[in-house]
Amino acid sequence: MRDLQLKMLEKQPKAYGGELLKTRRGRSQGRPLDTRNSMHLVLRSSKATGRWSFRNPKNERTVRNLSEKFAVKNGIKIYSLANVGNHLHFHIKLSNRFAYKRFIQGITASIAMAVTGKSRWSSTDSATKLKFWDYRPFTRVVHGFKAFLNMRDYIRVNQLEGFGCQRREARMVLTQRQFAEDSG
Repeated sequence: MRDLQLKMLEKQPKAYGGELLKTRRGRSQGRPLDTRNSMHLVLRSSKATGRWSFRNPKNERTVRNLSEKFAVKNGIKIYSLANVGNHLHFHIKLSNRFAYKRFIQGITASIAMAVTGKSRWSSTDSATKLKFWDYRPFTRVVHGFKAFLNMRDYIRVNQLEGFGCQRREARMVLTQRQFAEDSG
C-alpha cells in the first residue's frame, strides 16, 4: 500500500502553462507551486519588439524595478532574471503558495502597462483590445541541487542570448568559464 502511495506522488507534473496548455494533458491538472524548492517562471510576448522590447534600455530598467518591487511586496526571492527581449526568465522561490497569484497578477499587468503605455482604462474600443502576453505564464518546479545548478546555467545562457550571443556561443562561453573556475 505504501509503495502505491509513493508512486502516485512521483507522477505529479512539475510544469504548467505556456504552450503546455495547448494539449489536454497540459490542462488536466492545476499549476504546481512549491515553497521548498525554487521555480522557473517564463513570461513571453511576441508584441515585445522594437520600442516595446524588454531589452529597450528604458523598458529593461522598468522590468527590473517592477520585478524587485513585486517580489519584495509579495515575499518572493528572485535568484536571477534573464531578459531576452521578447521573453523573461525568472528563477524564483516562493515564501508561501498564496504569494504567487498576487505576484504574477501584479507583475504581468504592470510590465504590460509600463511597456505599452496603455492601461485597461485607456480610451480604446473593445474591438482593438491589446493582448500583450502570448500565453499564460509557464512555471516549472526545480527539484534538487543538480536541477538548481542547471537552472542557474540556463538563466545565464539566456542572459548572454539577450546581449546578442547565439545560443551555441553562449553555452560555449559558459562552459569555458566553468572549466576555468574548476581548474583554477
